[in-house]
Amino acid sequence: MLDTEIVAQHSTMAEKKAWLSSPVFARPDGEFTHAQRKDNLDKAYSLTTPDTPTVASWLAVVA
Repeated sequence: MLDTEIVAQHSTMAEKKAWLSSPVFARPDGEFTHAQRKDNLDKAYSLTTPDTPTVASWLAVVA
């Protein structure tokens, strides 16, 4: 490993919903169908404000 860095990824709730709508990234624990996952996401998203800014920390590793 050559280097690591914590980077901040800025987005909105709408962008996070789009990301989590993909079957590749929507993998909550349990035996859920894709339709059930999308329903859960829609219910949770309805409690948010789409333009709300969010920040996620990512560990970037250079090997």
